[in-house]
Amino acid sequence: MAGTGGVVLVEQFFYPDGWGGAQIPRDVAAAIRAAGIDVSVLCGTEQYVPVRAELAGPDPAASGIRIVRIAPLLPGSPRTLRAVRAIWFCACALAVLCVRRGVRMLLTQTNPPLVIPAMALAAALRGIPLVIIAQDLYPEVLFASQLLAPSSWAGRALKRLYAWAYRRARKVIVLGPCMAERVRRKGVAAERIVTISNWATGELAVVDRSADNPLRERWNLHGHFIALYSGNLGSGHEFETLLEGVRRAAARIPELVLVIIGRGSRHAEVRAQARALGLQERVRFFDFVSAEELRFSIALADIAVVTLRTGFEGVVVPSKLFGYLARGVPTLYIGPESDVAHIVRTGDCGAVCAPGDAARVAQVLEAAAADPAMRAHWAANARALYQRQFKRELALEAYVALTKDLAGCSSR
Repeated sequence: MAGTGGVVLVEQFFYPDGWGGAQIPRDVAAAIRAAGIDVSVLCGTEQYVPVRAELAGPDPAASGIRIVRIAPLLPGSPRTLRAVRAIWFCACALAVLCVRRGVRMLLTQTNPPLVIPAMALAAALRGIPLVIIAQDLYPEVLFASQLLAPSSWAGRALKRLYAWAYRRARKVIVLGPCMAERVRRKGVAAERIVTISNWATGELAVVDRSADNPLRERWNLHGHFIALYSGNLGSGHEFETLLEGVRRAAARIPELVLVIIGRGSRHAEVRAQARALGLQERVRFFDFVSAEELRFSIALADIAVVTLRTGFEGVVVPSKLFGYLARGVPTLYIGPESDVAHIVRTGDCGAVCAPGDAARVAQVLEAAAADPAMRAHWAANARALYQRQFKRELALEAYVALTKDLAGCSSR
């Protein structure tokens, strides 16, 4: 790791990787380096979402970013024994940063979750500023998933550990006001919290719905009104209300199909729920598409779906929303009041439905199917909102300004 100094960004999954969560730090590192600031990346060697080299985009190392990789402890998929792999990565990163000279600032995302206390310890030992990019919040994710009780000894210990780590950070970057409130509850002073939204990753070209679409042909979707759910089917996402809403709307929208693209811990459960509701023909499941086909998969949508389970508001902000906004796709949000609800409602780019209100979901689907002008209105508002508030350039400017301030850097 000779020569690594300046700003060090720590993220387990980095270039080349097809996962959107790995593309955010890649963009951040590139922007910091383009501003004339020395930046290094400390990451793993594994790919969370493997991608072919020709589709991975430009190599950050070509622009002068030093990438240092920690070899995995175990062979096989990065999803196998994830906790063991995460502990290994965090321990190695801490050891490296404790002896490395010239580091002026640490910047880390919340992946893996244990990297937050590990980097807080490294920053404390080195006496340098730490910036946390809070893509999600722990241990709140564990509590909301009911994997751990807040009152248990482990829950209380993790709350104290993460509260200490967040209070140790010079700045905490959050994705919206609901998340900011959650971070304040950890004891972080308001002046240390900065809101910088995520942005859409991948190819942002908008495919005309009237144009030929290879996925529509391959998946036999011609002539259908398509509600699209694209992304992780995880513990933080709500599907019961969505499926029941589709069941109710199907009687009045013969062409309605819910297309679900993705995988996750609830995949088998959601499939079983769809079968139990008699929706085998109305709900179609597909695996993740390649990066070059993402623009075609999103172009299938007449309306796109974002869901959140109660308890996860302010804990996560589904990044798929920004992909829909950037490409001008109307959004149906199903979940509690949250940062997503605020964006969709104030931007007038879709509809908001409370968890359990399947009748409202059915009503939105019926109205959207019957009113192309309303969908066009929502689509135009989505594109305008993204350009005005969430586009990549705005966020990266904020990251560069923050880095210059904390690391004492100036452009060369």
